[in-house]
Amino acid sequence: MKSKISLLGILFLIISGCSAPSKNLKTTFNESNDEGMIVGTICIENKTYNGYTFVCIDSKPAVADYANISEDITFKNSPGDFKEKGKTYYLFSIVKPQGKYKFSKIKIFDNTRESQSQFEIPLNLEDFEIQKGKTTYFGQLTVNTQEKKYTVVNQSERDKSWFNKKAPQIQF
Repeated sequence: MKSKISLLGILFLIISGCSAPSKNLKTTFNESNDEGMIVGTICIENKTYNGYTFVCIDSKPAVADYANISEDITFKNSPGDFKEKGKTYYLFSIVKPQGKYKFSKIKIFDNTRESQSQFEIPLNLEDFEIQKGKTTYFGQLTVNTQEKKYTVVNQSERDKSWFNKKAPQIQF
């Protein structure tokens, strides 16, 4: 009986460790279209809402103070790609033509059936550059939505391992 439980436990670990990457994860880019890729992780601390949308814009001048929306990365009711020390982590990749981009805000949505709420957290992060034909590492964007705080830290060694497990074709 003990050996059956151990075998089931090992099987579960193998299956959960080899789960498919997030739907948001793009794994290729087209160099002939001047595209490149930026990759990283997003950690949502105190995850209590239903939906999180990270808005990425290009750094070209906007018209009438309306930013040029370039990419949205949305996580709705998602268990995440990895969990570590009670925190949920999502892998992300953005494929765009070469140029400068930045995360501008997070849109947060909550639906409790009794009420719906939506709010935004503006982000004031440095621009990042997507280079033609290259995959560049962004870092880990950690967001605490309750305190409306965020940080970016380098977790490249850990993230290389995580990307290797979920999307081995992405190398940085």
